[in-house]
Amino acid sequence: MHVPDGFINAQVSVATGVISLGTLWAYVRNAKNLVADKLIALTGMMSALIFVLQMINFPIAAGTSGHLLGGALAVIVLGPSLGIICISIVVVIQSLLFADGGLSALGVNVLNMAIITSLTGWLTITFWKKIFGDSQFTLISGSVIAGLLSVVFSSIAFVMEYAIGGTVSVPLGSVLIAMISTHLFIGLGEGIITALIISLLLRVRSDLVYANTKKNKSNNLSTSYGIFIVLILSLTLVTPYASSSPDGLESVASNFGFEETDGVVLLLEDYGISSVNNNFVSTILSALLGVLSIAGLSTLFFRKKSGKN
Repeated sequence: MHVPDGFINAQVSVATGVISLGTLWAYVRNAKNLVADKLIALTGMMSALIFVLQMINFPIAAGTSGHLLGGALAVIVLGPSLGIICISIVVVIQSLLFADGGLSALGVNVLNMAIITSLTGWLTITFWKKIFGDSQFTLISGSVIAGLLSVVFSSIAFVMEYAIGGTVSVPLGSVLIAMISTHLFIGLGEGIITALIISLLLRVRSDLVYANTKKNKSNNLSTSYGIFIVLILSLTLVTPYASSSPDGLESVASNFGFEETDGVVLLLEDYGISSVNNNFVSTILSALLGVLSIAGLSTLFFRKKSGKN
């Protein structure tokens, strides 16, 4: 779902940038009142975990793959405000450090991948709990639905943006059907991954899950952080084995002839370090660099907003 340069015209790119910036500014203003001590480290770890999960493409059909977006996972664990900021930091670092998503499309990507997925995920899990109650089973099952719908609505948002500011004339009805059908499968994968992680957190330290109303503080906090670190490092080792097939948006774009322009590469490109000849090592080093950058930036940002030194 990372939109590259050239898919959306300048006017819509600027408009989505303004919407994204305005939304983030509103949430950032309240961040000081939202960040407790225990959440500072948690937000950094959650950002790093989602970054690594986004690097792991899983096959969904012949020649097509998908990866986690993370909006539903972030808001269920951190709440809607911190969740949106968390995913936005990931999307910005991906664009600036790895050229994943065009600079001109940064506003589009923050809107679709951070804001829309997070808000959809939060509304879904809230509605699900109102219908089925506050049990942990409800939260886990609702995580599947929240993850699925967050991806589908993100894909619909892209089609709407392309309908207004697409740079190539395409049959929008056909594109909409292709995007939804492709991202239904990706969304199902997102929902399952989200539910598995939420289930693990509920078992280890349920009070760290924002959407969980039945808290249990019996386990040590450092143990929970240790599990996060092990999970992040373990998944980092999986990144070189991710599917090389194009993701859902890339696949649809190829079928309908969307035109991508050459974007600006500020540092690295395509999660690889050109000076490292071994692809396996290059990918892992890129993943570690991203993890450290995102975790460090997130922790520093939330520490400053909370007034901690």
